[in-house]
Amino acid sequence: MTLSFYLGKRFLRDFVRVLLIVALLIFLVELLETIRRYSSSGASFENSVILALNHMPIFLSQALPLIIMLASLTFCVTLARSNEFIVSRAAGVSAIRALQAPVSLSLVLGLIAVLFFDPVAAKLDQRYDQLRDVYTGKAKSGTVSVSENGIWMRQKIDTGHFVINADSARRAGAVLRNVTVLEFDAQGRASSRINAASAIVSDGRWLLSQGRIWQLGRTVDNPEKHAQTFTLHSIPLSITQNQIREGYPAPETLNVWEIPAFIAAMEQAGFSSVNHRVHLQMQIVRPFLFAAMLLVGAIFTFQNARLGNLGVSVMLALLFGFGIYFIQNLAFTLGQAGEIPPVMAAWVPPVAAMLLAVSLFLHLEDG
Repeated sequence: MTLSFYLGKRFLRDFVRVLLIVALLIFLVELLETIRRYSSSGASFENSVILALNHMPIFLSQALPLIIMLASLTFCVTLARSNEFIVSRAAGVSAIRALQAPVSLSLVLGLIAVLFFDPVAAKLDQRYDQLRDVYTGKAKSGTVSVSENGIWMRQKIDTGHFVINADSARRAGAVLRNVTVLEFDAQGRASSRINAASAIVSDGRWLLSQGRIWQLGRTVDNPEKHAQTFTLHSIPLSITQNQIREGYPAPETLNVWEIPAFIAAMEQAGFSSVNHRVHLQMQIVRPFLFAAMLLVGAIFTFQNARLGNLGVSVMLALLFGFGIYFIQNLAFTLGQAGEIPPVMAAWVPPVAAMLLAVSLFLHLEDG
C-alpha cells in the first residue's frame, strides 16, 4: 500500500510538471498566433493575452492523451535512473503491480477531464469567440442555433434584423418547415411578423410560401385587421447556406452533459448529428485512452530499465504513442464522415492499444 501510494504520487507529480510545460508552450504559440492574426484588427496586447488564455484550454484538452504518455515516460525513466524499479523488483513487486496506482490515476484523470476540465474548456472557447468579435469589431452578420424549440436564426439587414424560427429543416438547411419570421427595426422594435408553411433559399433570398403577414408597431392599431395572406413572399438572406449547415455549436464547444439533448434536438430539427455522436463516444472512452497511453509510455522503459538502452526505448514508446494518437484521429475523421459507426470510431483504437500494450507487457515481463 505504501509503495503504491509512493508510485502514484510520483506519477501525479510528473503529470503536473508535463501539463504545466505543455500548457505554457500552447499558450505562447496561441499568443503569437493571436497577435499575428488580430493585431491589424485593433486588438491590443492585453486583449491578445485574454484571447489566448480563453483559447488555450481547448487545445490542452486535445493534447491530454499525449501529456499522459509523456508523464508516463518521465515517471518510468526517473525510476530507471534512480534504480528504484530494480529495488522494487528485488523486493518481489512485479512491474504490473507497480503500475496499478499510475493506471488507476490515469483513469481518474480521464474522468476529471471529461466531467470537469472539458466542460470548462468548452465554455472558455465559447467566450473566446465572443471576445474575438468584440475586440476585433467584426460581429457576425447572422447566427444560427438549434434547440428543443427548433431552429433559430438571426440575420442583419440594412433597416434592422430578422429573427427566424422553424420547426425543422431539410436539404442541409436550404428548406425550412413551419416558419415564423419577426422583423425588427434599427431601434430594436418589432415591425412585422410572418408565418409561413415553408421557406426555401432561392437566389440569395428566403422565398416564403403559404403564409400571412402582420404589420406591427405603434402606427398599427389592429394588426389582425390589416393582416395579409400571401402565396409567395421573399425576404433578404444574409446568412449563407454553409452558416445554416454549420451554425449549430461544434461538438467541442459542448460539455458532455449537453451533448445527448443536443443530438436529439438536431435530429428533430432535421440536421445530421454524426459529428456530435462521434464526439460523445470519444468523451466516454477518454479515461481508457489515458490508461492505454500510460501503458504505452511504460511498456518499453520498464522492461529495458536494467539494459542500459533507455534512449531507444523512449523513442519506441514515443513512436508507438504518436501512432495510436494518429490512428485515433483517423478513426475520428472516418466516423465524422460516416464511413464507420461512431462507437467503432471511438472505442476500437484505445481498446486495441490497451490490449496490445498489456499483451506486450506480459510477454516482455515473462519472457
